[in-house]
Amino acid sequence: MLPTATQGHPAAAALRVPSRLQGLCDRRVDVIGVGSVEGGEMAHFLLAAGFTRVVGHDLSPDLSELARAHRLAHAGLGPEAARERLGSLLDGLAELHLGDRYLEGIAESCLLVPTQAWFLHPRNRELHQLRERGLPFYSLIQAYLDLCRGPVVGVTGSHGKSTTSALVARGLRALAPVVWLAGNDRHNQQALEAVSRDEAGRGWLVLEISNRQLLQMDRAPRVGCITNITPNHLDEHGGMDAYVACKRRIYELPGCEVGVRNADDPVSWAAGPLPRGVRQVVSAREERALGDSDGCFEEQGWAVVRRGGERQAVLELGGLRLPGQHNRANVRAALALVASLVEVRWPQLPEAARALAALRPLPHRIQLVWQQNGVDYFDDLSSTTPQSTVAAVRTLAREVVLICGGEDKAIPFDELAQMVGREVRQVLLLPGTGSARLLEAVRRSGGGALVREMGSLEGAVDAARSLARPGEAVLLSPACPGFFSAHYGAGGYRRALRGGLTSPRPRREPG
Repeated sequence: MLPTATQGHPAAAALRVPSRLQGLCDRRVDVIGVGSVEGGEMAHFLLAAGFTRVVGHDLSPDLSELARAHRLAHAGLGPEAARERLGSLLDGLAELHLGDRYLEGIAESCLLVPTQAWFLHPRNRELHQLRERGLPFYSLIQAYLDLCRGPVVGVTGSHGKSTTSALVARGLRALAPVVWLAGNDRHNQQALEAVSRDEAGRGWLVLEISNRQLLQMDRAPRVGCITNITPNHLDEHGGMDAYVACKRRIYELPGCEVGVRNADDPVSWAAGPLPRGVRQVVSAREERALGDSDGCFEEQGWAVVRRGGERQAVLELGGLRLPGQHNRANVRAALALVASLVEVRWPQLPEAARALAALRPLPHRIQLVWQQNGVDYFDDLSSTTPQSTVAAVRTLAREVVLICGGEDKAIPFDELAQMVGREVRQVLLLPGTGSARLLEAVRRSGGGALVREMGSLEGAVDAARSLARPGEAVLLSPACPGFFSAHYGAGGYRRALRGGLTSPRPRREPG
């Protein structure tokens, strides 16, 4: 069932179509990866806008696997809504090509709409060839930027972009009539149809933007923020310099008016000044790091906003529900971003700050999911780099039994390895190319005897349950990519916990 009225917009309002899609209503448009967040949203939008020849493609071998992929990708909808949405999509597509028929007839298309990671899969060689021949490509992130008539803010970074985006959206919802949070995270509810119906530009759009989506964009949000930059996706970009340049696109593409920067992050700060005409806003622990710029800093346990020469303490940081120093940095960035919007009046800032202070950890981000026999169990599935797992271990501030492993991003594991035998009392390592390299690093640091190689997530959970002592934490934090796809086929961490534990839901925050 396609949504017809969302976020206060009337059902009768017609869908606007991006200028680059006008005139294609009755021509063939191919959506690659219809089971994904981006593919599903774009296919639904095109069908709702009256496109009659939308052709879907997905690597899923059959409808059953497509339904599973679609359900996992649309975690923010709930199971019943996801089923209805997939049903309406299947009813509306002119053709659907799965498994062996993937990309069948693709050369007949007038426009291709791929997912953000399309270029990584070997079966997409034909897409590379068609792009080289000049066949137009389009994406969900481009559609949002083309259609939104109200203020658009975009948040990217190696770590913290989901949490910072959610903080910004929560703060703005205290001030604006309509705010959408969309983009990269599968737990968000996409809102392209609602954005399209917003003729008057009443809605404010917050986009979480990945490095892959940045490569698809040819224009920037009005306000862009980089939370931080650490080594990540280096194999995709060909090195750190190219990865930094990719992140900087959020400031350098046409349309950016304000750039929010983290003065405490050495890599993003060293990348150089903002382009001419882009106003700099800074977040930092200390006011002196702001220089002459507006921004947000900490003073005597408070987040203080500085704007136009005025200073205002807006939030006592001890009351945050988000644990850890990394989340204090996310809060500073969010407050700097909210304060940078000219539509936000100075007296409104404390109200926005109070609203974002109530945010709890997002799904799969140091999320307390179970408690039993004095042991806390945390789900940190979204930590797919060693740096983010290190931050999670430090945030918990106690001894940890760590479940981790996965594929290889060619990122050094030295800092995480040195924690083994100190903050990390035991490592339960699941298979993967990255796992093998992590094990080597731990052995070099002298902690090899504290690593157990496990064959399944269920086995790792059983082992963690027997190893963990009262007062400790069991932390699922992969430190590598590919953990979800490799180890969540049987239902994942929480289902494995429920299989052996009978604890009620946790009642307290971590840390």
